[in-house]
Amino acid sequence: MAKIATDVELAAIITGIVTDAPQHEEPRYRMFLDTIAEAIGAYHCLAIGAVTTPAEDLPQWTVAFRATVDTADDGGPFALIDTDLAVKEWLAEGRSETEETR
Repeated sequence: MAKIATDVELAAIITGIVTDAPQHEEPRYRMFLDTIAEAIGAYHCLAIGAVTTPAEDLPQWTVAFRATVDTADDGGPFALIDTDLAVKEWLAEGRSETEETR
């Protein structure tokens, strides 16, 4: 028999995993976060990439989200993340890269 989970319950489970996170170098945790990042990227029409800073130089796990031609014009929830890069510039760069690969 299966356990049935709602979207709210899944969000609570994800939050619990991240809140009680092991060291960010632990492979199973990194794989979990990579999977979540891919799902978030797909939902928001973003390309997923690696951060070029070596993992040992970072205090936590990171992922690079790149805009695509299909990303929301206002940047969606990503407008509030990494505010050193303006949303307009982020969208323009990502969209031009996407156009080049089509």
